[in-house]
This record gives sequence, structure tokens and C-alpha cells, in this order.
Amino acid sequence: MSGESRNILEVLQERKKLREKQRLEEETGESRGKYYWNLLRNAIKPAIDSLNKADIKDIYVSHGVHHGRKINHKSAIHQVLYNRSKKEYLTVDANCIRIFKSDGRKKDIVDPEEDLNRLCYASQINQYVGWTYNDKHLVLLSKEFEVLSVNKAQTDLVTVVYNENNNEIVTGGVGCITSWVFRYGNRHVIPRKTAHAELMADEHFSLLVLEETASRTQKCFAATGTGVAIFNIFEGTLLSCQKDLHVRQITAIVFFNPLKYLITGARDGSIKVWDETWHLQLVFVGHTELVSCLAIYPYGPFIMSASYDCTIRVWSLETCDEVDKIETNLPVEGLGTMIQENDFFSYSTHSVDIWRIQHVHALHTSIGFRVNAIKHTDYPNKPVRSVLLCKDASVRIISPVSGDVITTLLVDTRRVMIDAAYAIAEETLFAVFDTGDILKCSTRINPCIVEAEWRCTNPEKACNYLLVYEYVVDSGDGDDSWLSMIRAITTKTAHAASVSPTKTSEKTLLLGGRKDGYICVFNWDTGEVDFEIEAHGSKGVLNMIANSKQDQLISAGKDNIIKVWRLFPFAQEALAPLMSFYCAQTPLHMCVMKGKLCVAFQEHTTATYSIVVYSLLSKRRHDHSPDDDHADSITGVSCCPRMKLFASSSVDGTVKIWNDENKIIRNLKLNAVPHSIGFCGQRGDILVGIGNHVHKIDYSSYMPRAQRFRMVTMKFPDEVKDKPLPYEEKLVCRLSKDDVKRLKAAHSSFKFTHFVDVLSEEETEEVTREKRHRDKMFALLESRDIELCKIRDGELAANRKPKATKATKRAAFDKYLKIFYNRPRVGLIADDPYIDDKAKEAAAGSVEEGEEEYKPDREPSGFFPPPSQVEMKKEAVAGEPLEPPYPVNPRGFIPNSVLVHLLWPKRQKLVPPEEKEGYRPPQLTDEQLAKAQMGKKPKREWKTVTFKKKEPTLEPSREPTRDSPRFFDYGEPDLAPSIEPEDAEEEEEEEKPSAYLQKMQELMDRPPTPKPAEEIAGEKTPEPEPEVPPEPEKPKKKREPKLKKPIVKLVSRPPPPPPPTPPKAPTPSPTPPPPPPTPLPDFVTQFIGEAWFDKYFPNCNINTFPKPWTALALVNMLLRLLRIADFCHKTPIVNAILMLYQQENLDITDVIFRTVMGVLNPSKNPPSCASEDEKIFIKAAINVFQVLGLYNKIYIMELMVQFLDGDREVRSFVMDAFAAIGLQDSHKFFPRELDGWDVWAIEGDDRKEQLKKKCQMWLDRWMMAFKMHLESTIEKMKKGQSVQGRVSKAQLGKPKVAQSKGILKGETDEDTGYAKGVIVTFDTLDGSVIDNATHIEAINYFCEMELEKELDRLRRRDSVEKVVEAKNTVLVLPKIGGKPSLARIGETHTSRCHARRETSLSVDYRLPPITARGYQPVAGELQGFAPCINLPMKTVYMNPFPSPIDLYDVWNQQPILLTLKSSQKYFIPSQSYINDFEQFI
Repeated sequence: MSGESRNILEVLQERKKLREKQRLEEETGESRGKYYWNLLRNAIKPAIDSLNKADIKDIYVSHGVHHGRKINHKSAIHQVLYNRSKKEYLTVDANCIRIFKSDGRKKDIVDPEEDLNRLCYASQINQYVGWTYNDKHLVLLSKEFEVLSVNKAQTDLVTVVYNENNNEIVTGGVGCITSWVFRYGNRHVIPRKTAHAELMADEHFSLLVLEETASRTQKCFAATGTGVAIFNIFEGTLLSCQKDLHVRQITAIVFFNPLKYLITGARDGSIKVWDETWHLQLVFVGHTELVSCLAIYPYGPFIMSASYDCTIRVWSLETCDEVDKIETNLPVEGLGTMIQENDFFSYSTHSVDIWRIQHVHALHTSIGFRVNAIKHTDYPNKPVRSVLLCKDASVRIISPVSGDVITTLLVDTRRVMIDAAYAIAEETLFAVFDTGDILKCSTRINPCIVEAEWRCTNPEKACNYLLVYEYVVDSGDGDDSWLSMIRAITTKTAHAASVSPTKTSEKTLLLGGRKDGYICVFNWDTGEVDFEIEAHGSKGVLNMIANSKQDQLISAGKDNIIKVWRLFPFAQEALAPLMSFYCAQTPLHMCVMKGKLCVAFQEHTTATYSIVVYSLLSKRRHDHSPDDDHADSITGVSCCPRMKLFASSSVDGTVKIWNDENKIIRNLKLNAVPHSIGFCGQRGDILVGIGNHVHKIDYSSYMPRAQRFRMVTMKFPDEVKDKPLPYEEKLVCRLSKDDVKRLKAAHSSFKFTHFVDVLSEEETEEVTREKRHRDKMFALLESRDIELCKIRDGELAANRKPKATKATKRAAFDKYLKIFYNRPRVGLIADDPYIDDKAKEAAAGSVEEGEEEYKPDREPSGFFPPPSQVEMKKEAVAGEPLEPPYPVNPRGFIPNSVLVHLLWPKRQKLVPPEEKEGYRPPQLTDEQLAKAQMGKKPKREWKTVTFKKKEPTLEPSREPTRDSPRFFDYGEPDLAPSIEPEDAEEEEEEEKPSAYLQKMQELMDRPPTPKPAEEIAGEKTPEPEPEVPPEPEKPKKKREPKLKKPIVKLVSRPPPPPPPTPPKAPTPSPTPPPPPPTPLPDFVTQFIGEAWFDKYFPNCNINTFPKPWTALALVNMLLRLLRIADFCHKTPIVNAILMLYQQENLDITDVIFRTVMGVLNPSKNPPSCASEDEKIFIKAAINVFQVLGLYNKIYIMELMVQFLDGDREVRSFVMDAFAAIGLQDSHKFFPRELDGWDVWAIEGDDRKEQLKKKCQMWLDRWMMAFKMHLESTIEKMKKGQSVQGRVSKAQLGKPKVAQSKGILKGETDEDTGYAKGVIVTFDTLDGSVIDNATHIEAINYFCEMELEKELDRLRRRDSVEKVVEAKNTVLVLPKIGGKPSLARIGETHTSRCHARRETSLSVDYRLPPITARGYQPVAGELQGFAPCINLPMKTVYMNPFPSPIDLYDVWNQQPILLTLKSSQKYFIPSQSYINDFEQFI
């Protein structure tokens, strides 16, 4: 292809791409790259939005301690500990060790091999140490709680603690403490040092606490009585003893390592704090009972205490007061916390409580006085500083990073400071007082010195507010260079800077808002007013803020108007108005973030405390739901421009975080009132004035996840810590003692980064050297162990292997052959042709004795010898005392094993001896013998045995069912029945058997279960065959006849040995066969195969099923079973009871009703809808009540309670039940009445009883009202007065209504089926009508009364005449969220209902009274109303910030922005009124 053609092709391809690109841009309006970027962005946007919604869903964050979960125990709890590595809770009780997950869910139960009731966790080796209180044995357990070793201490162990710093165990005993170390691969624990306290030799060291350090000077504090002994752990020596630290016994002890404070709690409820020199620092008093436990608070210098007064308290070691109090239901036995962990636990005798800490704010700077306002500097290239206006007429400048006080301005406390402004570039502070005087102070020294004081001669021109406006052209960071250039060109300073480079382009202005409504600019040096302009009339300036990014100043006044000014720093007339807008409430606080203005409105009369965000550029107003507003006065607002967040604080104890669209993202609930607030960093850290101090809220405690993800990609400047200025001694000496105390009271809070001491270089080197040596020795031991294992397994070859000779090889070969040929030979067992006879002889015990099998030696299994070695009881001789046939303990105790052998003896012991008199072999008829010979050989040989009545025995099933603890499974008998001879009826004198054996004998005497009818019907009857002569028998071995099937009854004893051959007797005459056994009734067999029946009646047959076999007995048995069964089985059981009730027509309605109602209402834990099985049972029980037909008061109350506590499914089921018993409520008045009850406040175990009482009171009240209505109706009818009533169409449409035998008779239309008219005839009315009134009729009466009220309400609304007249309003206020408080136009300044805002206009304009509360007077009347005028003027709507909702309001279709150039609109207060007066109330 030529180059020219190739160029043409490329041109065509480029044109094609260009056309596609143009087409794409025309379709989408953007380029291909932007199109794909938007496509990708829109694809991942739903996922991001869902994550943001999930994060913002939980907006409430509450500071303090919150209850997580309660774990109940049946046995008393001895100890609770927390495994930090696995995040598990372990509880030790009298029976076992229970393990729970971090959220309180049960994980495992461990039964230790050794008896122990205390436990300690060694975190470094991940093992446990257990012991028993007041016992000397120390048990080392693995992480799976296997016993590794047991060691014995010198004295009884009272307490054990783990020394995590040195991986040791420290135990406390009688007069001494011992440190134990782990050795031999952490499989043994051995004592290292024992320290004795000679002065306390007889005392029990029940409380131990260690100093958190790995140094060799580590101390151990052991408490006993009212004193404490101090030991050196490493050396094992006693350092000192401190006695009489408390008046009563010390019951708790803890060591706060950062401050080296020892805190002790005593039986009298007091808590004392001691320093290293044993000087008392603090005493906390508040508990009314003994202090049971002390623990370190996970965050900050706080401690926690638990007491028997059912409280857990948090104490501050810095502010010396109680900061939190948690109420518990039971006395607290112990407490456990972990440093920097949000969860901790407490336990009482039978329960463990898991708590969670939400540490929202922490003490940042201790001031000593309340902080009324917090301001922050934002000067470029300068560290951020916070200015605190305190209640003691002082100003403190602090560093928000460290909390250190840089400098302080102290003023006489008798003067009232209103406001202060700080210029960080000039290091100058201005303060204004209520008299209008202004102080100019220098902040270069500490405390500040006053450079000048500007007196105010005219009180009307006194300042309410001060503002320092700092104009900076070039910030130096390069981020806003283009914006700085635009600002310089706009303010005409670029040329001046280029002409005179020495002249600075930055300027700082001091502005003030005066009481007369003017804004003035003060001269920086002299304090004279350089410029002033009227802003807010005579009301005065309330607030001012600077928007330096836009060269704007925003002011707010008491006239409820906000004005935006353009500021020219280098011009004489520095201010020019840009816009203004009216507010319905007073704008109390303001803050600005670029083009967004946040305003806090407050109006006490209307309870309005709202936050509104205005967009000054787009002229939009952002509102939020009134539910998100504060509930009390707003104390401050602040903004974080970098994160685009606003924050507001209120007296209601909350701090709310808002985004730039005024949507709440976090609601922080504090445990105190925030008096001031301010953002102190670009990340979103907040300073809050709480109490007499400043607290800090870290951004990580409230920032949503989406905001934190954004911060990952953002770059923040390093936080600079300002160092506090040293005190100027000359100035401090001039201050009074009170001022010095005020000056030094403010300081940064105590902060620590690590709880454990940091070792010095020498100690670190020594510890490292010891650890290195220890690791080397352990490695050597490990290598030796590995080498031994290899030698044992033959894997290690000798380094010096001996040379093999012919002799050694021959000896090795001979040894190998001996091993091979000398092994035992295994052969096959020879076949025995008479194996059946040998089996019989073995069963009879006549087998020849051979060589005994080898049995391993075993230790004695108990106090009692084995049964084979026990001599049987001899026959009693007259006159001799009876002896038991088993060994008896001298104390009279019979173990369970012996009792089991008595109830279920071994088989060989139950076989009667051959020589015992009274035994006779079984006798069979000739017919039975013939059938046995002709039948097929059975698979198993049976033997018939006959026993006397004095030896009743019973053999239980070999595999009992574990799920049937209340019923015994006897199984199918495996022995053939026997025929007892006639002489077996002889009675002999014997001891009376026990009640248990009698019960077993009665069960065994029951007839066997017959075969099903189908099986019997299908079984063929064998035809008679000719008799065959029996084969000749051997003289020694006589084979017994084998039966084909059982004949008479079952025997649970094993087969006896074959009896001796009796002499041949003449063949008796044939006897008739016994009658067939009685089968189980159908009402029993219909439940066989169901899960609940097989569980509680396993192997049900005629032998095992209890008698009598009647339906009534079965129902009573099921009713008893219903009380103890699980809920998963209660539903089929109650359905079975209902089936039997309907099938057999039983007359036990009351019994069934009471039993089922009792199951629904137990004393504790009634069934609820939270469990699916319990909910199904509730529905089944209601169905039973419906079938029983007892619609009494108890049943109706139960339905009401189930409706109150049920979910949607149960509530619908209950309403269907109400409709079935006659409820007529088509308008749902009854469920609405129940939903209106306040049942959420009812808690506790007796909740259902309280709900029943509430339902009973409601039913009694309406039953009384219904009966009174009936009485009044009967009285009216007796007097001949008319009575009106209403009958539904459905009732009249049925012909049965007119034909009923009651007192209501009606005539119906044959064509339509509906009644045209009703003729009611009352025969006789007496008191029986009232006595027979039912509760469902009372509920219907309630529904009818509610319907009448609703109809009356509708009639009254329709009867009101609405008069629409032309309104005389001239000025329309903007739409606001709350209801306005104005009753009449013109009452803004003349209202007498609000005395605090009353002005002189109330005297000039007295409004005449308005009759009828806003209704127009009757036409033609000229009295009793106020005259009015119509002013034909254009209506003006002040709505400069329209909202999207205004599109649906006709009054805001044409918004007009009012500025200073707008013409003023007036109205006459005395001659103006509004029509709909009541809508403003």
C-alpha cells in the first residue's frame, strides 16, 4: 500500500473517531472520559450510600457506663476473671468453670480434675493457676484446663495474683507472701522467694496488689486488718508495715501506678488515697456500706469502687469528686477492669454483669471556674489557641493540643466581663465590661498586663460585643494564592504593595457592637471610634462574626435581623451592607463556614431551640426535623471548615453534630451540662466547658465512619504544642492571695501514655541481659530434649560409630532370629460339635475350671468389696438379729452403687441354687410339646423359669433413653413366659419388700402388649399334623423342648440352669389356651409415633402403659405432663388434650381451662412471642379456650394481655378470637384503646400480673358503666319514655333476627333481604338482665360509646360556619417550623402576656377586645367588635432563603429579597386582627 493511500485511511479513521466523540458528547453532554468516570461513580454510589446510612443510623452516643448483659448462675460465684487474649469471661463456682464469650454468650463448661474454687490467669504463658481458699495446694492448669502439676505451699493460700511484668505468681498466706516461678517448660510452678512479716505473723494477707514495673525494686502491698505490709518482690524482704490506716478493716485495695498512689477501701465505706510517703492525699466518702472492691478506670486518672450498697462509683483523682454513679440491683462482690478496654465486669453472689464504657469526653484543662464562652484563633502560620471567658472575670489563653495555660488575664471579681477578643498576631487581648470600659492587655507575659483602659463616657454607646478582624493577603502556604490575588485586586492593595514594598498588606481591626444598635471601628492605639454605622436600631447588637475568606462581617441584633456586611479594611468607611433578613426568633449564636451561616435560634415562650443553616451564595435555607432540636437553651455553636461540620451545645446535656446541610449525624449525650463549645482542630476535636473545667471530645469518639475514611486521603498540618509562659514573679507578688490561687488553679490535666513504669537504661540493660541468658539456657534444654527424642526414635546417628566385625554381625543376626521365631503362634480354634451344650453348661456354672485369664491389677475401687467376694446373707435364726446381705458403712451410709446392685442384681446372683427346695421345672402340655417339635427351630433358645412371689425383680432396658427422665423404659421382654405349677401359690413368711420394688412388681404383673390386629389377622393358623414319636434322648444330655412363640407371661430374670431330669409322668389332659391379652385402646394408640409421645411414653405397650386405660385418666396424665414439658412439646400435648376432649365428650371443661391457664401464667417467665415455640403454644392455648367455650372474665383478660404483649401475628389472632366470641368493633376502637395504654414503663418479673390488674380495672370500669346504662334504660322504659338504639344492617338482614325468641323482633324485605324497619317488643325487663351482663357486652358498649363520640365530633365540625373574608395583613412572616406565639398582629411589642418583652408601645396602642375569639360578627351588628381598615397594598413576603417545600405553599410563590434599600412597610396595630385566631394558640 502506498504512503498516500495509508494517509487517506488514517484520516478517515480519525474522522470516524471524531464523529463518534461528537455524537457521544451530544448525547451525554460530556466527553468520553467524563462519561466513563460518571458511570463508574454512579455504579459504586449505592454501596457508599448504604454504608453511610448504616453508619449514621446510630446517631446517639451517650457518655458514661452502660449495662450490657447479665449472666445468672445457680451456684454461688467464687471468682470471675477475664482472658484478654481470647476475650472470654471465666466464672468459678462450687461445681465447675464456666466460659462465656465477650458479649456474654455461653461457650463452654469445664469440670476440673482437681477441686478448686479460685483461678488466676497467666497471660504470658497462656495457662491458669487454680487453688482452693484456705488450702495449701497450688494447681497448674493448661489452657484446656488439664492438670499439669500440683505443688504445696507453706501456709494456707488466701489470695493469688499474677505478676505480668516478671511472669510470676505471688501468693498471700498467714504472715507471709511467696513468689512462684514457672519452670520445666512451664509445666511446674515452684516457689522462688518467701517474705515473712514478723509483726503480722498471725495475720492473713487476704488482699494483694503489685506495683506495675519490671524493676527489681517492685513492691507488693499486702493488706490485713487495718494495716498494710510492704514487701520487695525480687529480694523477698519486708520493707515496712503501716498500721491503723482506717478505723475499720480494710476490704479493698488498688495501686494507681502513674501517680504512685495506693488507694484503700474499708468496711465503713470510706476510700483513702495515700502517696509514696504515706501522706493522706484524698478521702472519698459516699458509700453507705463496706467497699467490696476497687479497680482502675480504663481511661484517665479515675478509680472505680464497688460496694454492698448496690452502687458502683467513679472517682476522679484530679478533681477530687465523684464523676459517675451506677445503680445495681444486688450488692457487688467484685469488679474487674482492663486498661484501654471499653468493657468491664462486676459480679454478685449468683450473677455477673457486663458493662460497657463510652468515654466521650475527658478532662483537658482544670480551670476552677465555669467557662462561659470558648473562642479560637485561625490566623495563618500561627498555632491555634483557645480563649476562655470564665465566670470569675478572667480570661485564660490555653493551647488546645496539650491543655496548658499559656497566660491569664485576672480582673477584679466584682467587675462583670461581657466579652473578650484576642489578636494573636499582635499578642493583644481586649476585654469589655458591662459599664462599656475596654481593657487593652499584652499577652506576652504571664499574667497579662494592662496596657491601656478606654473609658466609656456615654452608657448608651457601651459595647455588647467585641470582634477582632484579621485581614491577611498572603497566607504563605500557597493553597489560596489565586484567591489572595483576587482579594488584593478587589481591595486595591496590590498596587500599594508594589509601590511601597515596605508597607505591610495585613491589617487587624477592632470592631464593637454597641447597645444603641451601631457597629463601630475602634482606633487600635487610642480607642477612639474611627467609623460607625447604624445596624440594628435601638435594640442593640447581640453578636458578630467575621467571614475573612469572603471579606464579610455578619451581625445579629435583638431586633431579630441578621445583616451581612462587606468589609474594607483599608478604607475609612470600612462597612457596606450586602443583605439582611428577618428571623422569627432571636439569633442567639452564630458561626460561619465559608458560604454557610449557622444560626442558633432561641425563644423560651414557644420552646424553640433550633439550628438553621443559611447558604449565603445560593440563597437557600437548610432546616431539619423539629425532633432533632435541642430541648433547652443553646449555650453555643461552632464550626470545623475542614471537615464541614457544625456543633451545638445545650443545657439539656447534649452536643449535636451537624453537617453542612443541617442534617444531624451525631447526638452526644453527656453526663453534665455543657456551658460552652468550640472546635479546636482541623480533624474535629471539640473543647467543651463542663462544670468548672474544660473537657475535650476527641474526633474518633463521634466521627462517622465515612468521615474517617475521607480523613485518610486528607493531609492535616502537624499540631504545634504551645509552651506555657512562666510566671512573672514581680507581677505575682503584687497579686492578692485569692488572685494567686485563681492564677495557679488553672493547669493542664494529668495525662499518661503508659500505665506501667518505663525502666531506666541500666535496668533495661540488666533485664535484657537476664532474658538473653534465660533464653540461651532454655534453647540448650530444648536442643537436649530434641536430641533425646531422636535417640528414642532411632533418627540420630552416632558421631563415632564402632566398626562392625563378624562377631557383632553374627550376634545381631541371632538376636533378630530369636525375635522372629520366639513370637507367640496364633492358631484357629477347633470346631466344637456340641457348642450348644457347652453354652448351657456355662450358663449353669458347671464348666470345668481352666486357666484363668490374665486380669490387670487395679487399685481398690471403693470402701465396699466387689460383690463376688461378699458372703450372702445367712438365713435368719430365731432370736438372732438380722444382718444385711451387703457390706454396710459404720456411719450407715449406703452408696448408690450398692443400691443399684440391690435394685438390679447381677444375673448369676439371681439364679436360685439347684438344691433349694420349692423349685420345680416348668410343665408343658402334650399339645404344646407337639407344636414345639413340629415348628421351625427358633433363632434363640428360651428357657422358662418360675420364681416364688417373695423374689419380685425387674430388669430395666439396657439402653435407657436420656430424653425421658420422668418415665422408665422397660423395653420388650426377651424371655419366654412360664407356667407356674399349682403348688407355687403357697405363701411363706417373709420380709415385706420396699415400696419401690412393689411398684416394679405391679408394672411387671400387667399383661403383655398384644400384636396389632392386622398382624393377627394376617397370621395363618397352623393345621394339625399327625403326631410324630420323639427321638430317643441321650442318657446324659436331655434337650428341652423349644417353643415357637410366648404362651402366658413374661419373666425378666435370666434363664436358670437346666434342672435334673424328672421321672416321666403320665401325659395330662390338654388344657384350654389362655384368653388373648387386652390391646391398648385406640385413643392411646393414635398418638404412637409422635415425637412428644415417644419421648414421654417410650416403648409404649400393655406392660409399660399405666392403668386405668380410660380417656379421663389419659387426659389427667397429659394435663400433669403439660406443666413440666418443654414448649416445643406443649403445643402437640395441648392439641392432643383438645382431641381427646372432643372425641370422648369429657366433662372436665373447668379442669382443662384452669390447667392451660396456669401454664400460660406461671409465677416466673411466662411464655411470650419472643420465642417461636412459645408463640405457637399461646395460639394453641387460645384455640383450646375457644373450643371449651368458657368466655369468662379471666379468658377476656388473658386475651387483652396477649394483645398488649404480642406481635402482629398474635394480635391478629387475638382479635379474631374476640370476634368469634361476639366483639362488634368494625371501626377498631377496642385495639386503638389498648394501643393507647402506657405499658412500656411496666417492667420486671410481675409485668404480666400488672397488665392483668390494668385490664381488670378497665373491664370493671366499663362493666359498671354498662350496668348503669342498663339500669337507666330500664327505668326510662318503665316510665314510658322513648329509648333510641342502633342495629347493624348485618343483623337486620338475617331472617333469624325477626324469628328469634328473644325480645327483639323485626320485619325484613323479602326482595332485598335487608330490614326496612324494626319493631322491638320488650316482654318483661327485670334485674336479671343486669345480672346476666357479660364482659364482651361491656366491650361492645365501649365501642358504641366511642362511635357516638366520633359521630358527634364530625357533626360539630360540619356545623361550624367558615367565613372567608379578605385579610387585612400587610406584612407576611416567613414560614417557620414551630407554632408562632403571636395571637394578633401588632402584639410583638405590646403583648402583656410576656412581661419581659413589654415596651412603651403597650401604652400608646391599646387594643380593644375581640369577641368570639376570631369569628366574624353577625351581619348588621355594629357593636362588640374592633374596627378594621383595608389597606390596598401589595403583600410582601420576607423569605430570602427559599426552601424546596415552599413550592407547595401558595404564599411563597413569589419570594422577594429585602435589603436596606427596600421600602418600609407599616401596619396599624390597634386596627388589625386576624380571622383564624385559634390556629396560633
